[in-house]
Amino acid sequence: MFAKQFPNDAEPFRGLFTLQQLRATSDDVEWQVIAPLPWMPRWLAAVLRRQYVTGAPVVDGVTVERPRYPVLPKRTLYTTVAPLMAAASRGAFDRIRLSHRPQFVHAHAIYPAASAARKLIGSDPVPLIVSVHGSDLHTNLVRPAWAREVRRTLASAAAVICVSNALADEVRELDCVDSGRVVVIPNAVDVSRFAYIPRDPHDGPVRLVSVGNLVPVKGHDILLRGLAVAVREGLDATLDLVGGGPQLDWLRSIAASEGIADRVTFLGPLCGDDLVAALARADAFVLASRREGFGVAIVEALATGLPVLATRSGGPEDIVGDADGILVAPNDPREIARGLMQLVRNLAGFDVRAIAERAAERYSPDRVGAMLVSVYCSVVNAASETGRHHG
Repeated sequence: MFAKQFPNDAEPFRGLFTLQQLRATSDDVEWQVIAPLPWMPRWLAAVLRRQYVTGAPVVDGVTVERPRYPVLPKRTLYTTVAPLMAAASRGAFDRIRLSHRPQFVHAHAIYPAASAARKLIGSDPVPLIVSVHGSDLHTNLVRPAWAREVRRTLASAAAVICVSNALADEVRELDCVDSGRVVVIPNAVDVSRFAYIPRDPHDGPVRLVSVGNLVPVKGHDILLRGLAVAVREGLDATLDLVGGGPQLDWLRSIAASEGIADRVTFLGPLCGDDLVAALARADAFVLASRREGFGVAIVEALATGLPVLATRSGGPEDIVGDADGILVAPNDPREIARGLMQLVRNLAGFDVRAIAERAAERYSPDRVGAMLVSVYCSVVNAASETGRHHG
Protein backbone atom coordinates (compact mmCIF):
# COMPACT_ATOMS: atom_id res chain seq x y z
CA MET A 1 0.00 0.00 0.00
CA PHE A 2 1.29 3.44 -0.94
CA ALA A 3 -0.54 6.25 0.85
CA LYS A 4 0.36 9.73 1.98
CA GLN A 5 -2.80 9.72 4.08
CA PHE A 6 -1.99 7.19 6.81
CA PRO A 7 -2.14 7.50 10.62
CA ASN A 8 1.01 8.59 12.42
CA ASP A 9 2.00 9.43 15.98
CA ALA A 10 1.09 13.11 15.72
CA GLU A 11 -2.04 12.52 13.62
CA PRO A 12 -3.53 9.20 14.73
CA PHE A 13 -6.74 9.72 12.75
CA ARG A 14 -5.12 11.02 9.54
CA GLY A 15 -6.20 8.88 6.60
CA LEU A 16 -7.80 6.40 8.97
CA PHE A 17 -9.72 4.95 6.03
CA THR A 18 -6.48 3.52 4.61
CA LEU A 19 -5.68 1.74 7.86
CA GLN A 20 -9.25 0.46 8.04
CA GLN A 21 -8.91 -1.00 4.54
CA LEU A 22 -5.64 -2.63 5.52
CA ARG A 23 -7.30 -4.18 8.57
CA ALA A 24 -10.32 -5.27 6.55
CA THR A 25 -8.15 -7.19 4.06
CA SER A 26 -5.33 -8.43 6.29
CA ASP A 27 -6.62 -12.01 6.39
CA ASP A 28 -6.15 -12.24 2.63
CA VAL A 29 -3.30 -9.82 1.90
CA GLU A 30 0.21 -9.68 3.34
CA TRP A 31 0.67 -5.92 3.38
CA GLN A 32 3.76 -3.76 3.25
CA VAL A 33 3.06 -0.02 3.61
CA ILE A 34 4.90 3.05 2.35
CA ALA A 35 3.43 6.20 3.91
CA PRO A 36 5.53 9.20 2.81
CA LEU A 37 5.72 12.22 5.11
CA PRO A 38 6.39 15.85 4.10
CA TRP A 39 9.86 16.84 5.26
CA MET A 40 10.03 19.76 7.68
CA PRO A 41 12.87 20.63 10.08
CA ARG A 42 11.94 20.49 13.74
CA TRP A 43 12.75 24.17 14.20
CA LEU A 44 10.45 25.17 11.35
CA ALA A 45 7.64 23.01 12.71
CA ALA A 46 8.03 24.88 16.01
CA VAL A 47 8.00 28.30 14.29
CA LEU A 48 4.87 27.39 12.29
CA ARG A 49 3.29 25.82 15.38
CA ARG A 50 2.89 22.49 13.63
CA GLN A 51 3.47 19.08 15.12
CA TYR A 52 6.67 17.39 14.07
CA VAL A 53 5.26 14.26 12.50
CA THR A 54 6.89 10.91 13.10
CA GLY A 55 5.38 7.46 12.90
CA ALA A 56 5.61 3.97 14.33
CA PRO A 57 7.59 1.56 12.15
CA VAL A 58 5.01 -1.18 12.77
CA VAL A 59 1.23 -0.70 12.81
CA ASP A 60 -1.06 -3.67 13.50
CA GLY A 61 1.90 -5.96 12.89
CA VAL A 62 2.57 -4.42 9.46
CA THR A 63 5.86 -2.72 8.63
CA VAL A 64 5.32 0.92 7.66
CA GLU A 65 8.06 2.78 5.81
CA ARG A 66 7.83 6.57 6.20
CA PRO A 67 10.24 8.26 3.77
CA ARG A 68 10.40 12.04 3.95
CA TYR A 69 10.04 14.17 0.84
CA PRO A 70 10.50 17.93 0.47
CA VAL A 71 7.41 19.99 -0.30
CA LEU A 72 6.65 23.70 -0.47
CA PRO A 73 3.49 25.22 1.04
CA LYS A 74 0.39 26.25 -0.91
CA ARG A 75 1.10 23.92 -3.84
CA THR A 76 4.15 25.87 -4.92
CA LEU A 77 5.97 23.92 -7.68
CA TYR A 78 3.23 21.34 -7.25
CA THR A 79 4.18 19.26 -10.29
CA THR A 80 7.46 18.39 -8.55
CA VAL A 81 5.78 16.81 -5.53
CA ALA A 82 5.13 13.37 -7.05
CA PRO A 83 8.67 13.03 -8.51
CA LEU A 84 10.18 14.10 -5.18
CA MET A 85 7.93 11.69 -3.29
CA ALA A 86 8.95 8.89 -5.65
CA ALA A 87 12.64 9.69 -5.27
CA ALA A 88 12.36 9.73 -1.48
CA SER A 89 10.47 6.42 -1.52
CA ARG A 90 12.77 4.62 -3.95
CA GLY A 91 14.85 2.87 -1.30
CA ALA A 92 11.83 1.58 0.60
CA PHE A 93 10.08 0.51 -2.59
CA ASP A 94 13.10 -1.40 -3.89
CA ARG A 95 13.58 -3.18 -0.55
CA ILE A 96 9.97 -4.32 -0.55
CA ARG A 97 10.14 -5.33 -4.20
CA LEU A 98 13.18 -7.52 -3.58
CA SER A 99 12.07 -9.04 -0.27
CA HIS A 100 8.34 -9.52 -0.87
CA ARG A 101 7.85 -9.48 -4.66
CA PRO A 102 4.53 -7.60 -4.48
CA GLN A 103 1.75 -8.74 -6.81
CA PHE A 104 0.16 -5.28 -6.94
CA VAL A 105 0.51 -1.76 -5.55
CA HIS A 106 -2.59 -0.09 -4.12
CA ALA A 107 -2.09 3.69 -4.03
CA HIS A 108 -4.53 6.02 -2.32
CA ALA A 109 -5.22 9.41 -3.98
CA ILE A 110 -4.36 10.13 -7.60
CA TYR A 111 -1.89 12.90 -6.91
CA PRO A 112 0.68 12.91 -5.57
CA ALA A 113 0.65 9.36 -4.13
CA ALA A 114 -0.58 7.29 -7.09
CA SER A 115 1.47 9.38 -9.49
CA ALA A 116 4.57 8.69 -7.37
CA ALA A 117 3.71 4.99 -7.25
CA ARG A 118 3.42 4.93 -11.05
CA LYS A 119 6.90 6.40 -11.32
CA LEU A 120 8.29 3.86 -8.85
CA ILE A 121 6.78 0.90 -10.71
CA GLY A 122 8.12 2.15 -14.03
CA SER A 123 8.27 -0.68 -16.55
CA ASP A 124 7.93 -3.44 -13.95
CA PRO A 125 4.96 -5.76 -14.59
CA VAL A 126 3.41 -4.91 -11.22
CA PRO A 127 -0.18 -3.69 -11.62
CA LEU A 128 -1.17 -0.38 -10.03
CA ILE A 129 -4.54 0.00 -8.31
CA VAL A 130 -5.60 3.60 -7.66
CA SER A 131 -8.19 4.68 -5.10
CA VAL A 132 -9.92 7.98 -5.86
CA HIS A 133 -11.42 9.71 -2.83
CA GLY A 134 -12.78 12.98 -4.20
CA SER A 135 -10.62 16.00 -3.51
CA ASP A 136 -7.63 14.23 -5.08
CA LEU A 137 -9.58 14.40 -8.36
CA HIS A 138 -11.43 17.71 -8.04
CA THR A 139 -8.57 19.89 -6.82
CA ASN A 140 -6.07 18.44 -9.29
CA LEU A 141 -8.06 19.26 -12.43
CA VAL A 142 -7.91 23.02 -11.98
CA ARG A 143 -4.62 23.49 -13.88
CA PRO A 144 -3.71 21.84 -17.20
CA ALA A 145 -0.38 20.42 -16.02
CA TRP A 146 -2.00 18.88 -12.95
CA ALA A 147 -4.88 17.48 -15.01
CA ARG A 148 -2.48 15.87 -17.48
CA GLU A 149 -0.74 14.02 -14.67
CA VAL A 150 -4.11 12.89 -13.29
CA ARG A 151 -5.02 11.43 -16.67
CA ARG A 152 -1.62 9.74 -17.10
CA THR A 153 -1.88 8.14 -13.69
CA LEU A 154 -5.44 6.91 -14.16
CA ALA A 155 -4.61 5.58 -17.63
CA SER A 156 -1.78 3.47 -16.16
CA ALA A 157 -4.00 1.82 -13.54
CA ALA A 158 -5.13 -1.79 -13.76
CA ALA A 159 -8.13 -0.79 -11.63
CA VAL A 160 -9.51 2.51 -10.39
CA ILE A 161 -11.50 2.28 -7.17
CA CYS A 162 -13.91 5.17 -6.56
CA VAL A 163 -15.71 5.66 -3.26
CA SER A 164 -19.00 6.73 -4.88
CA ASN A 165 -20.91 6.34 -8.12
CA ALA A 166 -20.76 10.08 -8.77
CA LEU A 167 -16.98 9.99 -8.51
CA ALA A 168 -16.81 6.98 -10.83
CA ASP A 169 -18.87 8.88 -13.40
CA GLU A 170 -16.46 11.82 -13.19
CA VAL A 171 -13.48 9.50 -13.74
CA ARG A 172 -15.15 7.89 -16.75
CA GLU A 173 -15.90 11.32 -18.21
CA LEU A 174 -12.17 12.05 -18.31
CA ASP A 175 -12.03 9.35 -21.02
CA CYS A 176 -8.55 8.20 -20.03
CA VAL A 177 -9.33 4.80 -18.51
CA ASP A 178 -11.46 1.91 -19.76
CA SER A 179 -14.87 2.03 -18.11
CA GLY A 180 -14.58 -1.62 -17.09
CA ARG A 181 -11.55 -0.85 -14.95
CA VAL A 182 -13.50 1.65 -12.84
CA VAL A 183 -15.22 0.11 -9.81
CA VAL A 184 -17.13 1.58 -6.88
CA ILE A 185 -16.20 0.48 -3.37
CA PRO A 186 -17.20 2.67 -0.41
CA ASN A 187 -14.99 3.45 2.55
CA ALA A 188 -15.32 1.15 5.53
CA VAL A 189 -16.43 2.48 8.90
CA ASP A 190 -15.56 1.05 12.30
CA VAL A 191 -19.05 -0.19 13.11
CA SER A 192 -17.85 -1.59 16.43
CA ARG A 193 -17.10 1.96 17.59
CA PHE A 194 -19.87 3.70 15.66
CA ALA A 195 -22.69 1.39 16.71
CA TYR A 196 -26.37 1.89 17.47
CA ILE A 197 -26.97 4.24 20.42
CA PRO A 198 -30.46 4.28 22.03
CA ARG A 199 -31.56 7.87 22.65
CA ASP A 200 -34.22 8.78 25.18
CA PRO A 201 -36.91 11.37 24.33
CA HIS A 202 -36.22 14.80 25.81
CA ASP A 203 -37.86 18.18 26.20
CA GLY A 204 -36.52 21.35 24.62
CA PRO A 205 -35.01 22.03 21.22
CA VAL A 206 -34.08 19.40 18.67
CA ARG A 207 -30.35 18.75 18.90
CA LEU A 208 -28.53 18.74 15.58
CA VAL A 209 -24.90 17.80 14.99
CA SER A 210 -22.60 18.34 12.00
CA VAL A 211 -19.08 16.98 11.53
CA GLY A 212 -16.54 18.31 9.06
CA ASN A 213 -13.46 20.46 8.71
CA LEU A 214 -14.22 24.18 8.78
CA VAL A 215 -13.36 24.72 5.12
CA PRO A 216 -15.43 26.09 2.22
CA VAL A 217 -16.28 22.76 0.58
CA LYS A 218 -18.12 21.55 3.69
CA GLY A 219 -20.71 24.33 3.36
CA HIS A 220 -20.97 25.20 7.05
CA ASP A 221 -21.84 28.78 6.11
CA ILE A 222 -24.81 27.48 4.14
CA LEU A 223 -25.82 25.31 7.09
CA LEU A 224 -25.74 28.24 9.52
CA ARG A 225 -27.74 30.50 7.21
CA GLY A 226 -30.21 27.68 6.56
CA LEU A 227 -30.60 27.00 10.26
CA ALA A 228 -31.26 30.71 10.81
CA VAL A 229 -34.02 30.67 8.17
CA ALA A 230 -35.60 27.59 9.77
CA VAL A 231 -35.45 29.17 13.24
CA ARG A 232 -37.20 32.28 11.94
CA GLU A 233 -39.87 29.99 10.52
CA GLY A 234 -40.43 28.41 13.92
CA LEU A 235 -37.92 25.58 14.24
CA ASP A 236 -36.60 25.14 17.78
CA ALA A 237 -33.17 23.55 17.34
CA THR A 238 -29.55 23.76 18.44
CA LEU A 239 -26.45 22.78 16.49
CA ASP A 240 -23.19 21.25 17.65
CA LEU A 241 -20.56 21.84 14.97
CA VAL A 242 -17.61 19.42 15.18
CA GLY A 243 -14.43 20.31 13.30
CA GLY A 244 -11.53 22.69 13.11
CA GLY A 245 -10.16 24.85 10.36
CA PRO A 246 -9.52 28.29 8.96
CA GLN A 247 -13.17 29.39 8.77
CA LEU A 248 -13.85 29.23 12.51
CA ASP A 249 -13.93 32.98 13.19
CA TRP A 250 -15.91 33.70 10.03
CA LEU A 251 -18.48 31.03 10.87
CA ARG A 252 -18.82 32.43 14.39
CA SER A 253 -19.52 35.83 12.87
CA ILE A 254 -22.20 34.35 10.61
CA ALA A 255 -23.91 32.71 13.57
CA ALA A 256 -23.85 36.02 15.42
CA SER A 257 -25.10 38.11 12.49
CA GLU A 258 -27.90 35.61 11.81
CA GLY A 259 -29.00 35.77 15.45
CA ILE A 260 -28.34 32.10 16.24
CA ALA A 261 -25.06 32.35 18.18
CA ASP A 262 -26.83 31.08 21.31
CA ARG A 263 -27.99 28.01 19.38
CA VAL A 264 -24.64 27.01 17.87
CA THR A 265 -21.74 25.41 19.75
CA PHE A 266 -18.37 25.02 18.05
CA LEU A 267 -16.86 21.91 19.59
CA GLY A 268 -13.59 21.89 17.68
CA PRO A 269 -12.10 18.73 16.16
CA LEU A 270 -13.16 15.51 17.85
CA CYS A 271 -12.36 11.90 17.08
CA GLY A 272 -12.76 8.43 18.53
CA ASP A 273 -14.90 8.14 21.64
CA ASP A 274 -15.26 11.93 21.92
CA LEU A 275 -16.88 12.01 18.50
CA VAL A 276 -19.17 9.13 19.41
CA ALA A 277 -20.23 11.05 22.52
CA ALA A 278 -21.10 14.11 20.41
CA LEU A 279 -23.23 11.95 18.11
CA ALA A 280 -24.91 10.33 21.12
CA ARG A 281 -26.15 13.73 22.34
CA ALA A 282 -27.86 14.50 19.01
CA ASP A 283 -31.28 13.80 17.54
CA ALA A 284 -30.24 14.22 13.90
CA PHE A 285 -27.17 14.79 11.75
CA VAL A 286 -26.75 17.40 9.03
CA LEU A 287 -24.01 17.99 6.45
CA ALA A 288 -24.34 20.82 3.91
CA SER A 289 -21.31 20.05 1.71
CA ARG A 290 -20.92 21.82 -1.59
CA ARG A 291 -19.10 18.73 -2.87
CA GLU A 292 -18.52 15.40 -1.13
CA GLY A 293 -16.56 12.50 -2.59
CA PHE A 294 -18.01 10.02 -0.11
CA GLY A 295 -19.19 11.13 3.34
CA VAL A 296 -17.60 9.10 6.14
CA ALA A 297 -19.14 11.39 8.75
CA ILE A 298 -22.60 10.65 7.34
CA VAL A 299 -22.06 6.89 7.60
CA GLU A 300 -20.71 7.19 11.14
CA ALA A 301 -23.82 9.14 12.15
CA LEU A 302 -26.17 6.66 10.47
CA ALA A 303 -24.38 3.76 12.16
CA THR A 304 -25.32 5.21 15.55
CA GLY A 305 -28.97 5.53 14.47
CA LEU A 306 -29.16 9.23 13.55
CA PRO A 307 -31.44 10.35 10.71
CA VAL A 308 -29.50 12.54 8.26
CA LEU A 309 -29.99 15.68 6.22
CA ALA A 310 -27.35 15.95 3.50
CA THR A 311 -26.88 17.57 0.11
CA ARG A 312 -26.85 16.02 -3.35
CA SER A 313 -23.15 16.70 -3.62
CA GLY A 314 -21.76 13.40 -4.94
CA GLY A 315 -21.21 10.75 -2.29
CA PRO A 316 -24.32 11.31 -0.15
CA GLU A 317 -26.63 10.14 -2.94
CA ASP A 318 -25.22 6.61 -2.53
CA ILE A 319 -25.55 6.69 1.24
CA VAL A 320 -28.80 8.39 2.24
CA GLY A 321 -32.00 6.64 1.19
CA ASP A 322 -35.54 7.75 1.93
CA ALA A 323 -35.60 5.64 5.10
CA ASP A 324 -32.33 7.19 6.31
CA GLY A 325 -33.08 10.88 5.93
CA ILE A 326 -33.41 13.66 3.39
CA LEU A 327 -31.29 14.97 0.51
CA VAL A 328 -31.50 18.57 -0.70
CA ALA A 329 -29.75 20.70 -3.29
CA PRO A 330 -26.32 22.04 -2.27
CA ASN A 331 -25.27 25.65 -1.79
CA ASP A 332 -28.77 26.90 -0.93
CA PRO A 333 -29.69 28.00 2.62
CA ARG A 334 -33.41 27.82 1.87
CA GLU A 335 -33.02 24.20 0.78
CA ILE A 336 -31.25 23.47 4.06
CA ALA A 337 -34.05 25.22 5.96
CA ARG A 338 -36.71 23.25 4.09
CA GLY A 339 -34.87 20.01 4.72
CA LEU A 340 -34.43 20.74 8.42
CA MET A 341 -38.12 21.50 8.87
CA GLN A 342 -39.08 18.30 7.04
CA LEU A 343 -36.53 16.19 8.93
CA VAL A 344 -37.66 17.44 12.33
CA ARG A 345 -41.35 16.95 11.46
CA ASN A 346 -40.60 13.34 10.49
CA LEU A 347 -38.13 12.44 13.27
CA ALA A 348 -40.58 10.19 15.11
CA GLY A 349 -41.26 8.26 11.91
CA PHE A 350 -37.70 7.06 11.36
CA ASP A 351 -36.82 3.53 12.43
CA VAL A 352 -33.51 4.49 13.99
CA ARG A 353 -32.41 0.96 14.78
CA ALA A 354 -32.99 -0.03 11.15
CA ILE A 355 -30.96 3.02 10.05
CA ALA A 356 -28.03 1.79 12.14
CA GLU A 357 -28.37 -1.79 10.93
CA ARG A 358 -28.37 -0.75 7.26
CA ALA A 359 -25.24 1.35 7.73
CA ALA A 360 -23.46 -1.43 9.59
CA GLU A 361 -24.32 -3.95 6.90
CA ARG A 362 -23.33 -1.76 3.94
CA TYR A 363 -20.12 -0.23 5.33
CA SER A 364 -18.71 -2.85 7.69
CA PRO A 365 -15.02 -3.69 7.28
CA ASP A 366 -15.95 -7.29 6.44
CA ARG A 367 -18.15 -6.29 3.51
CA VAL A 368 -15.83 -3.60 2.16
CA GLY A 369 -12.82 -5.86 2.68
CA ALA A 370 -14.41 -8.63 0.62
CA MET A 371 -15.07 -6.17 -2.21
CA LEU A 372 -11.45 -5.00 -2.16
CA VAL A 373 -10.05 -8.53 -2.12
CA SER A 374 -12.22 -9.37 -5.13
CA VAL A 375 -10.62 -6.50 -7.07
CA TYR A 376 -7.13 -7.53 -5.96
CA CYS A 377 -7.70 -11.11 -7.13
CA SER A 378 -9.06 -9.97 -10.49
CA VAL A 379 -6.10 -7.67 -11.07
CA VAL A 380 -3.52 -10.29 -10.05
CA ASN A 381 -5.18 -12.99 -12.18
CA ALA A 382 -5.32 -10.68 -15.20
CA ALA A 383 -1.64 -9.79 -14.75
CA SER A 384 -0.76 -13.49 -14.54
CA GLU A 385 -2.69 -14.19 -17.75
CA THR A 386 -0.91 -11.36 -19.51
CA GLY A 387 2.45 -12.64 -18.28
CA ARG A 388 1.75 -16.13 -19.55
CA HIS A 389 0.72 -14.86 -22.98
CA HIS A 390 3.79 -12.63 -23.22
CA GLY A 391 6.01 -15.43 -21.98
